[in-house]
Amino acid sequence: MKTDQFTVEMAQEFHRRMAAIVEAVQVGIWASGRHDLLSYDSDFGFGQQRGQQTLVLKTASRSAYVRLDWDTILGNTANERQRVDDAIHLAVGVLG
Repeated sequence: MKTDQFTVEMAQEFHRRMAAIVEAVQVGIWASGRHDLLSYDSDFGFGQQRGQQTLVLKTASRSAYVRLDWDTILGNTANERQRVDDAIHLAVGVLG
């Protein structure tokens, strides 16, 4: 990805989708009975050149890492959406 192809709209959509992952995990752990506030941090590089994006999710006593490719996070195919859903489910299982 060339830097001139990267737009503010792409950055906004990336952050919206990362926030949606955090929200889904928070709801999932709450529904599992762990009423703990989820904290998070990320280690990501913009664009396809960076590949894998890492979202670190933590409760008071546990941590989970959600690692997905940039294209998967921003993707809209059924396979990409399923990979995001699977990552959320795994994180809830670790933290819940």
